[in-house]
Amino acid sequence: MRTAFRSAKKAVSLFALASILAMLAIACGGDDPDPTPTSAPQQAAPTPTPAEAMMEEPTPTPGEAMAETAAPTPTPGEAMTETAAPTPTPRPRPTPTPIPVEEQVDFSGKTVQITVGYAPGGGFDTFARIFAHHLSDELRGNPNVFVSNKPGANTLVAVRSVIDKDYRDNQVDIVVVISTLIQQSILGGVSEFDAANDLVYLGAPDYTPSDQTWCIRSDLAGNLDEYLAGSYTLGQIGRVDTYATSSEWAVQVGFPFERVFGYTGTSDMDAAFNRREIDITPTCRDSQVAQNPEWAEGYATPLFYTIMEPEWIKAGKAEGKYEWVKSIREIAQERLSAGDDYLNAFDALMAAAASSRIYAMPAQTPGNIVNEMRAAFERVVSSDDFIADMKSRRYDVGLRTGDQYQAQVESFAGLPDETLDIIRGLFPE
Repeated sequence: MRTAFRSAKKAVSLFALASILAMLAIACGGDDPDPTPTSAPQQAAPTPTPAEAMMEEPTPTPGEAMAETAAPTPTPGEAMTETAAPTPTPRPRPTPTPIPVEEQVDFSGKTVQITVGYAPGGGFDTFARIFAHHLSDELRGNPNVFVSNKPGANTLVAVRSVIDKDYRDNQVDIVVVISTLIQQSILGGVSEFDAANDLVYLGAPDYTPSDQTWCIRSDLAGNLDEYLAGSYTLGQIGRVDTYATSSEWAVQVGFPFERVFGYTGTSDMDAAFNRREIDITPTCRDSQVAQNPEWAEGYATPLFYTIMEPEWIKAGKAEGKYEWVKSIREIAQERLSAGDDYLNAFDALMAAAASSRIYAMPAQTPGNIVNEMRAAFERVVSSDDFIADMKSRRYDVGLRTGDQYQAQVESFAGLPDETLDIIRGLFPE
């Protein structure tokens, strides 16, 4: 059945995977992929065609310096009442799922291999090595847990290395997959890999609902109505990242953005916004406003956000400001009459963007091993020691369980063709 499915999928493959691999962006350091900028920012508003996959948002590096060529930061306008720096609202930790004693597996004498699809030293590799250290303590028999690296093809090389071999009783395989590959498979763009049937999912350790927020310079627009009545330039990195896909979705439903591509990262866009090179930045989350406090003091007007409303906007609303700021989804529905297919596509896009490092096991793994590993995964990612280790390296930690991610994959695969076509259309060839 799998062979027939793969053959059919290969025959109708919609995408050219190799054409965008160099553009995939995960700001995790090391050899994980980074956005590939053009030589200089260029204005462009192309009509996208079906594309490869969804991409996770580059993680801004706190404290990263702005370009030295930037002009001095403009003097902010009317200042907000001084308040304490915003603190993100903590998310409750799920209670790890217990395994009945009679179903527990003794891993004595077994080896657990975690295969990472990127070279050593990057964010995926760092997460995996710290996870491996904690995982051994959570499994009966304290097995040897080690990490191997098989980079290539957007983690497809690593995936193929575990799904194409028979299960062996003395070795348990885990693979760390970038979420875009899973979505590429569901959208029909990956040969020889069926994300819904070749893997079972342990979960993600980096679940963070999107807090992407768009701001316009206050000297150009002081509220949402003024923005919607004009046309303004918006800074972008590449064409296959969360900034690009969310903004492309916004353009397709009617938001007036004239996009300027080619910035090298979040801090580069921040600097361009401060030197008035672009009118709008998509980086007005709490972490960026903490580095650019003048934005909240009158230099920037917030317009809308994706899922999580930033604390600095909540503070402004408490003072009677920013009453127009809502989710971009709400504004698209209320002000631009976005249809259900576009709204469903946005929901799927945001759900996928909430985590990028997906831990999975090959489908041929016995069910009791999978259940035990899922429970151990939850215990590790929920543990204070693991969270402290990751926070010390400035990585966000958030648990998305295996059941939750499995349900997301099935939900994504079950979207109507009309919605999937919209998602495909958010990416270039």
